[in-house]
Amino acid sequence: MAATPRQLWLAQGRAVVPDDVVEPGLWDEIADEAERCEPYAAVRHNERPGLLAMRDGSITSPQRCRVHTGGPALSALAMSKGLAEVAGEATGQRRMTPIRFGLKYYRGGDYMHVHRDDGKCAITFSCGLTAGLGAMGWLPRLRWLTTQQVCDRFAATPFPEGGEPFPIRHRVLSGFDGSRIPHWRTPLDVQSREVLITICFTDLSV
Repeated sequence: MAATPRQLWLAQGRAVVPDDVVEPGLWDEIADEAERCEPYAAVRHNERPGLLAMRDGSITSPQRCRVHTGGPALSALAMSKGLAEVAGEATGQRRMTPIRFGLKYYRGGDYMHVHRDDGKCAITFSCGLTAGLGAMGWLPRLRWLTTQQVCDRFAATPFPEGGEPFPIRHRVLSGFDGSRIPHWRTPLDVQSREVLITICFTDLSV
């Protein structure tokens, strides 16, 4: 018997998004929008070494990419009822609402060191808008370590060994417990421009 969304979340810290949650034509709309937004994307290049533990439980770390909040097409994806239902079924929380979403533009050599997402993110969804993004690394077995334990363990290890690959699928969203599970993106090893979509949900009932 297949695990329920809640069981999968509790056991593995991830969530499957059914294909029919996203209208097929919306991906092309987002791709067109990403092209229009790219000239206005902000450079995100934090070179401060090491990991910084934040009071909300998140961990910030060095990264290099460009970012943009997107426009109406990306907002339509983030605000879709079906995605909110997936978030609620997985986390067991009732009033799931997207609080942060955007586009990340990666070129050859761009990266993000090991980190944890904003502590308000009950679940993070991501996918590749383009097809050339490799898997991210993550360590689900360290999901329940404290923030300080994660920082102490990886202070000098930007891309931890022994991690597992988390596939970043092309135009197929996947959910994961990004505020608890340490994860990272090794330097992109292709010269093409690639685009990552991220959407974070929180529960407004708490």
